[in-house]
This record gives sequence, structure tokens and C-alpha cells, in this order.
Amino acid sequence: MQHRSRAVAVRAIRLISWLLAGLLLASTWRASAAGETSLERQRVLYRDSLAALRAGNRQPFLRARPDLLDYPLYPYLELEDLRRRIASSPTTEVEAFLQRYAGELPALRLRDAWLSALERRGDWNGFLRHYDAGSADLPRRCNHALALLRTGNSAAADQAAAALWVAPRSLPANCDPVFAAWMQRGNPQPELAWQRFEAAMAAGQIPLARYLQRFLPPSARADAELFLQAADNPALATDARRWRPRETRHAQILDFALTRLASRDVRTARSTLQQVLRTDGVDATQLQGAASRVANALAAISGTEALHWIMGLDAAARSERLSEDAVRYALRSDGWDSVLGALDLLPATLATTERWRYWAARAGSARGVQTAQAAWPALAQTRSWYGFLAADHLGRPYAMQHRRDATDQTLLDAVRALPGIMRARELSYIGAGLESRREWLHTTRRLDARQQVAAAHLAAQWGWHQLAIMTLAAAQEWNALDLRFPIVHRSDFDAAARREKVDASWLYAIARQESALDPGVRSPAGALGLMQVMPATAQLTARQAGIPYRGSSDLLDPARNVLIGSSYMRMMLDRFGQNRVLAAAAYNAGPGRIGQWLQRHPADVEYDRFVETIPFRETRQYVQNVLSFAVIYAYLENRQIPLVQAHERVIHNPYAGVRH
Repeated sequence: MQHRSRAVAVRAIRLISWLLAGLLLASTWRASAAGETSLERQRVLYRDSLAALRAGNRQPFLRARPDLLDYPLYPYLELEDLRRRIASSPTTEVEAFLQRYAGELPALRLRDAWLSALERRGDWNGFLRHYDAGSADLPRRCNHALALLRTGNSAAADQAAAALWVAPRSLPANCDPVFAAWMQRGNPQPELAWQRFEAAMAAGQIPLARYLQRFLPPSARADAELFLQAADNPALATDARRWRPRETRHAQILDFALTRLASRDVRTARSTLQQVLRTDGVDATQLQGAASRVANALAAISGTEALHWIMGLDAAARSERLSEDAVRYALRSDGWDSVLGALDLLPATLATTERWRYWAARAGSARGVQTAQAAWPALAQTRSWYGFLAADHLGRPYAMQHRRDATDQTLLDAVRALPGIMRARELSYIGAGLESRREWLHTTRRLDARQQVAAAHLAAQWGWHQLAIMTLAAAQEWNALDLRFPIVHRSDFDAAARREKVDASWLYAIARQESALDPGVRSPAGALGLMQVMPATAQLTARQAGIPYRGSSDLLDPARNVLIGSSYMRMMLDRFGQNRVLAAAAYNAGPGRIGQWLQRHPADVEYDRFVETIPFRETRQYVQNVLSFAVIYAYLENRQIPLVQAHERVIHNPYAGVRH
């Protein structure tokens, strides 16, 4: 009996516990639902209030304000309200807002409007109090100089005027009073007057340069006229009687004229520049521009000829970039001895970089240099194009250095609660994607590295993969591979890979390089979506591949974009012998470029030499990245693929042996 009573009591306790748990869950659900309902209501109020403010009606905002005080986007309503009333807003009200949101994006937006209002009022003390040089455009910089002038700080105004004066373009009219006062005090000084004249000439602003002649001292006017004549007729550089190359101004003019002449008659430009450089006392550093242009023009004829030109120059006449070009010309046209000789031209700051350490090891190994072998193990320890090349040379696995750090939940919660992060997320919810992105970038730029990594985790959780990648880069956190190389839209990539018979990791690599996996991205050139397909290319590809295509909006659909982009990649692979090195270069720079680049090689070419000698820096980096990214994506799927396949290691050159 006693046992039965205990059993009944236990059942009763359990029943009460279940009832209490049920009540707790119900109340939690109701609270959550109520919170969601409240947030949805705030979103409606926000949209209505913002629309009313933009229409010039403040009353709906004032009525809704009590219900919006804790809404993340409330500062944007305050901003819009103050901006609409900026001409009549009390200074105290504006400054309270600027202080309340100091450093945050809404405050920066209002400060810009407030500075414009202060300019119109002529409140120059107020202007100086709020001026920020870091965000000022040219007209605002002119008004800053004017504010210094109007408040009696003529010395600072003169400094500001001098900094503005050297711009190689026409300046806004609001600079005129500043320059008028500055010139009354004997400015510009002769050196500064020539500096702007020379900058205008270099920028091709010939009418401006003619106008600036009036500010030059008499001693410089003949040189200015010679400069202008050389712009019309670069062949004047060949008339040695006209020139005094030891003088700085004449060296500048000769550099300008010979740079232009090299585009028209490279051999004449070369011989003339050689004569100038042999002049005793000439400053060869002032002629680096012409030396580089001659090399580039020669390279279009013969890489060997360009290399010999560079090797014959004094070190002072070679820029760092020209020294790198010399190695590439040697890789393109000559043997390993020439490569080693060109590598010796590199300054120490370049010779110790990963790129040129790889080529020193590669050339040294090919020529049997014993010390070259010691460089390979260190190179192979890096996760990079050159690291993967070195690992292949040694027959070692690729160094991935992937780190999966546990995220500190306290830090994650703290970053999630930052006002700027909350605003970014809420802006995304209401469809203001561009403003959301601006909020995110502005906020995360001000965080420390640990906070930035936490923010990147949040961005990845919310599907903002491009922002996660960018935020990790800002934190210089390179080893969180699962965040830096997200595997998203999996079914779309797998379907396209099956259809086109390519590895999905290759398509992911292209999309990662093209868009950082942002399906809505639009390039300035007009390319759209994950694989950055141009609408004209999409239309042609879709028609040839039998893919339904209604217009450019289809390219913002991930599935359609990947389908069309992968079909175009398949066309490039078919065109270039299933060689991903050439297909990637064609995807980036256009298929017509590939033949032009192969013509510059005298024979079949190893893939690493071909990639290094691609003349477009962007395409060179692109090919290196996508081949490396494919390896990383395969690794994240627990697969191993080589950097290049066996058939890609030597690129067949149909132009081998043909003279051009």
C-alpha cells in the first residue's frame, strides 16, 4: 500500500513537471512570437515613417517614434529627419546626434550634410570643428582651406592651398578665393608651379598645362614651351642640340618625349635614350619611364631583344617593375642561364619574395646549382600557387594549414549585439542590401582582429559569404579555409559539373575568384552573378548549349548562372584541348588573347612558365588563384587533386617555329 502511494505521488510529480514544462514552452513560444510580431510591426512603422519623411511629412515619424526607439534602424529615421530640416536644425540637436553615434555610419552621413549646411551659412568655425580630412572630396578640401582663411589662419590656409594646387586637373571654383589670397602672398613658388605644370603634362591635360604657363617664372617658360612641343612631336627628342639632359627639367621632358616616341618608333627611341643615358652627370632615375616603355615596345617584337635592352641598362634606369619584366622576358624566350642572369637584377626586396625564390630554385635546379635544392622545402610549406608548385617538385602533399578554431560564444554574442552589426542585418532583412553592406564594412573596419574573425563567423551563418571572406582578409586570418572557401549552392554546382563533365571543385574555384560566392554581385563592366557572366556571353552560350535564357536577370539566379557559366567554361576547355590553364586565362581575358600570348613563346611551353609570362597582371593572378582554389575546394571535400593534370603540364604551342 505504501509502495502504491509512492508510485501515485511520483506519477503526480511527473504530471506536474510536464504541465509546468508545457506552460514554460508555451510562454516562451508566445514571447518569441510576440517579439517577432513586435519586430515585424516596427519594420512596417519604419518603412512608413521613412517614406513620409522623404515626402516631407514629419508627423507619421513623430507618432511612431515611441515604438521605434529600440529598433536597430531608428538612427536612420533620426538621420533622415535631421537631414530634411538641416537648414533650420539647431546646432545643439545636430551635435547631440553626432555625439550619440560618434564614429558610426549614420553620424558620418549627417556630418556630411551638416558640413554642407555650415558652408552655406558661412559658419567657418563650426565647419572646422566638424571637418574630417579623411573623407573630404576636392570641393570640401577647398572649403576647408577657405575656412582656415576666413578664420584668420592664413599660414594653414596657404599650406592647404599648396597641397590643392598640385592636382593635375582643373580645380573647383570654390578654390578660387583661396588661391587668390595665396597668390597675393607671392605664390606659387617656382618649384611648385613647375610641379603642377609637369603633372598636367604627364596626365595629358595639355590645355591646363598651357594655362599654367602664366604662373611659371621666366626662367622656366622656354622649357615649358619645349615640353609642349614635345607633346606634339616626340621626335624632337632625337635633336641633341635642344637638350641639356643633366638638368632636371630637361630630363623630365626627355622621359616624356621618349616614352611617346617608343610607341611610334621604338628603335629610334632606344638609340636616342642610350645616347642620353651615356651623358655624364645625367640622373638615370628620371628616365625610368622611357626605359620601361622601350622595353615593353621591344617585347612586342621579341622578348629576347627586350631582355638584352634591360640587361644593358644601369641599375638607376631600371624600375623594380622593369627588373621583374626582365625575368619574365627570359622565361618567355631564353634558357635557364638567361633566367638566372635576369634574377640577379632584382633588388633584395623583390628577390626574397616567394615568387622569385621559386624561380631562382627552378632555374638553379635546371642548371644543377647545388644551393638551389635547399630552397624547395621552405617553399613547399606555404599554401599558395608557388607553394603548391614546390610541393609538386618534391612530390610532397600540399600544405593546407587549415585551422578550425572554436568560436568564443561570448565574443560572438558581443559582436552580434554591436549597433552597426545589428543595423547591417536589419537593413538586409528589409531589402536594403547596399546599405547593409556599407554598414557592415564600416563597422567591421573599426574592430580588432579577434572581433573581425567573430564577425566573419556571423556573416557566414547569415549567408553573407563574400563579406565573411572580406572580413577575414581584413583580420589577416588566412587559415579558416571553411569560411574563406564556402561550399554553397551545392546542388547547382553538382548539377552543372555533371552536365559539363568537369570537377565541381573547378567550378567552385572560378566562382570563388569571380564573385566570392555572392550571387547578386555586379561588376563595373556589367558581368553578373556567381560566375560573373556578361549578358552578351550568356545569350550566346545559352543559345549554343540549349539553356533557356530570358535576359540578364536570369544571371542573378544561382542555378541559371552556374549552368551558363559552366557551359561557357566547357566551351573554353573544348577550344583549348581540355587545358584548364588556358581555359582559365580565356575565361578571364577572352579567348582571343591566348593565341597572341602563345605566339611570344618559341616552342611548346611548360605551364608554370606560361602562367608567369602572361602579360596582364590580373589574368596572371587569376589563373594562379583558380588552379590553387580548386585544390583547396577538393581538400575541403576530403579529396586530393593535383594542381595541374598530366596533360596540362606542357602547353602545346601551334605557333612554335613560326616567325612573326
